[in-house]
Amino acid sequence: MRYSEIIEWEWNALEDIVNFNPEEIIAEGQKIKQINLDKLIPYDKFIHGYEIVEYTGKGRKFRNQDVLVPQICSALQNGKTALVTVLDEDEIGIGSNWYMVLRARKGKIDPNFLYYLTITPLFRELAMKSLEGSTNSQYINLARFKKSIFAIPPYDEQLRIASVLSGIDDKIKKNMEVCQSVESLLTELFHKWFISYNFPNANGRPFRDSGGGFQMSDMGCIPEGWKTGHLADLGKIVSGGTPSKKVEEYYSKGGISWITPRDLSKSKTKFIEKGAIDITESGLNNSSAQLLPRGAVLFSSRAPIGYISIAANELTTNQGFRSIIPKPSFGTGFVYYLLLNKTQEITSMASGTTFKEISTRTLERIRIVIPDEITLCKFKEETDCFMRYQENLEKENQLLAAIRDKLLLLLMMGAVKIPEKG
Repeated sequence: MRYSEIIEWEWNALEDIVNFNPEEIIAEGQKIKQINLDKLIPYDKFIHGYEIVEYTGKGRKFRNQDVLVPQICSALQNGKTALVTVLDEDEIGIGSNWYMVLRARKGKIDPNFLYYLTITPLFRELAMKSLEGSTNSQYINLARFKKSIFAIPPYDEQLRIASVLSGIDDKIKKNMEVCQSVESLLTELFHKWFISYNFPNANGRPFRDSGGGFQMSDMGCIPEGWKTGHLADLGKIVSGGTPSKKVEEYYSKGGISWITPRDLSKSKTKFIEKGAIDITESGLNNSSAQLLPRGAVLFSSRAPIGYISIAANELTTNQGFRSIIPKPSFGTGFVYYLLLNKTQEITSMASGTTFKEISTRTLERIRIVIPDEITLCKFKEETDCFMRYQENLEKENQLLAAIRDKLLLLLMMGAVKIPEKG
């Protein structure tokens, strides 16, 4: 079903229901919240963070309940669209001129419904048809795009549609916040045990603060019974590979998961199952790509260095990774947080002319402190349940997002209706 088949909805030009880039008055030099494109996460309704700056007279102005939509092609295609909710009451924010500010006209369209309209395929399709400019810097011709026609349901139906879709997005946001809280706890725990050396001693007391014994090593004072070694001691370090792009049968949509650094740049999750492209068994056998087991820790070694994720299932990567398959005695959690802690040091050891890269040999030889097996076992016991919880929440969010996207199409086309209460 196309939008044109909805006969009971009223057809409106976008400019009749939306105020574009509304005018606001801000005194120069005033401290103000700035939200640029980098704060908009693809396919995420909410804005995550802002900067406090002095207003200089430039930038788009917006208030809460305004919708930010990219005006440049690349960001539009990447799904960077958000509803503003991070400002205080009557506060004005500013942002990049590279996006449009859409403000719902009162009584014409609900702000939440407007947001969901802007992420429909039809909205994006009409926006793309309004592009102009050179191939590398296309942007929406606003005068032309304003004339785009959309079928809009009655206001009370808008509210019901927005309520259902918002409920899903609110749940996704809540799950993300829980994941972030758990992540802060795990990061703090790792630092406390393996950086500050305040892991629990035999009596459950903080080791350093309780007068635990230390010994000298080539890496300074470390707890008695611990030793130093290299990153290679944690497990097998595996490079990836890319099957020839000239051979179509090496790639498929439902084959073996194949991850690139670009996939991690788009993902805000700790665990990863699939990338944008899969490879076939033939592609695997005819390249240097290697199968990695669930629990392997992926570390991007170039373009850029330092993206880290955990394999949620068996998968492969391209050559932009140096992944670690942890030995059972260390476990995924310890390796993951150790790499996070070592990222700056690893990056400083990269070399290359076109772009910086860390080689397998260099990574293998990075010096580390190796805890005793009892402490490693305790850390695994303490953290495994939290990491499983994070993984389950991330999987739930993927399912919720898929449900939301399916409902979005059905509801915004009028293919299904939400009954009125009562």
